[in-house]
Amino acid sequence: MLPILPLQLTYRLERSAQLPDYPDSLWRSALGANLRRHACIAGCRRACRLPRRCAYGYLFETPRPQAGDQLSSQYSEQPHPYVLSPRHAGGKWACGESLAVGLILIGTAHSHLANLLAASRNLRLRRAPIKLEHIELCRPGLSAEPQSVTAGAALDAQPQKPEQPPAPAAVRLYFEHPLRLRKDNRYLRPDSFDFAPFFTSLMRRISMLAATVSEEGGLQADFAALADQARGINLSNPSLHWFDWHRYSARQKKRIPMGGITGQVDLAGDLAPLWPWLWIGQWLHVGKGAAMGLGRYRLEALA
Repeated sequence: MLPILPLQLTYRLERSAQLPDYPDSLWRSALGANLRRHACIAGCRRACRLPRRCAYGYLFETPRPQAGDQLSSQYSEQPHPYVLSPRHAGGKWACGESLAVGLILIGTAHSHLANLLAASRNLRLRRAPIKLEHIELCRPGLSAEPQSVTAGAALDAQPQKPEQPPAPAAVRLYFEHPLRLRKDNRYLRPDSFDFAPFFTSLMRRISMLAATVSEEGGLQADFAALADQARGINLSNPSLHWFDWHRYSARQKKRIPMGGITGQVDLAGDLAPLWPWLWIGQWLHVGKGAAMGLGRYRLEALA
């Protein structure tokens, strides 16, 4: 699967702030605006003219793969080779409190880490200034503990493929951030959740990311056979809910619905062929808004 570099950035609030329940888009907007000011090398006011060389262009206006990946050519937008995943709740936060956000860089996105860290030192969430306090390196291993590192050590770290345990016979799937997934031009709701479209969406995202961050193109797999395997997975004990919320888009000047599925459901069946995809998906997320932290899930093996 894909090599990734998971970091956690912890900030100190320098002014009290009222944050929404899922502040994912606030982090993306704050980092994107700073990165554009810091890294732009062509003075672009709109679309980036050098997206393969510019840190902002590569991460936020990700170009199509040069290898001409067939799957990528079917979609108007490429998945961005990073994930920003807030590790804190919404609500009222006081001046001096700490906020953490996960920053996961996928494959060649690591080459832009120096620009990212420089742009990340001082951000604003809404009108509240925040200052970077420390960086943790979260090795994607089974027992690896987060390690506090300097910016220089983070730059020296290399992306790694996550170590995975053997596939269990049954697993509990927890949706920690809202899952926005479309089937037949409609968003899946808790009462209509189906594992097959969830898994095929995950496969598509991972394969397109592989084409973006690798000169060798997308992953080679029997996608039809895997999709058929996913249709045979049994669901049980669902406890799924719809979390309804909106974010404001400054570019579009309107509120955008961002509701999605949260909760948990148990999966059972022959998970082994699907397991490598499911396992790495815990870092890559799935569905709409994955790069800004939506569609985050975790897996727990059942006895």
